[in-house]
Amino acid sequence: MAKIRDILKHVSVEVALRERICHRKRGEHSVPKGERCLVVKDDLTEGKKNYCAACAKDIIAAAAARIQELETELE
Repeated sequence: MAKIRDILKHVSVEVALRERICHRKRGEHSVPKGERCLVVKDDLTEGKKNYCAACAKDIIAAAAARIQELETELE
């Protein structure tokens, strides 16, 4: 049987080893050292964007809604 493709391979949760910038609200939020954050990797630039837990919840909720829309379209 063929392996199932992981469409979320560029998204992970990491513990910040140093303070990081929250890319959704750069001036307002940051990710303190030792805190968990959502990390989205870009294959083209090989860069990463970090999001604090509060912003990550909104991003994940929007992604879950989009996945639900895709499932509905396939029915």
